[in-house]
Amino acid sequence: MKLLVDENVDGRLIRWLIQSRRCKVISADKGIKNSHLFALANTENRILLTNDTDFLNTIMYPVANTPGRIILRVFPPTLANQKASLEKTLEKISDSDCRDRLIEVFNNSFELSDF
Repeated sequence: MKLLVDENVDGRLIRWLIQSRRCKVISADKGIKNSHLFALANTENRILLTNDTDFLNTIMYPVANTPGRIILRVFPPTLANQKASLEKTLEKISDSDCRDRLIEVFNNSFELSDF
């Protein structure tokens, strides 16, 4: 899975994605604006992984014609909780499942939304 990871995602989670899930990960630069992050994900054809619920706004950040978005909504947002929840999600979805979709990852579940 090709991911662009927002700066707000724990670096340990990123390392886990690379090592155990064998994801192809690019990390966003610190301080990048959401609009630039959104554009970069689309230009690079990478699924955006973030904790930022601003990306739930599908008017400001449309989902159609994008590689997709995965938003972590795990509470408490400990590394163990995020890894467990993301693992269950990634076992069931592929890059193509994410295309033109918004995926919200919750504690031990996820929701896929079509637009």
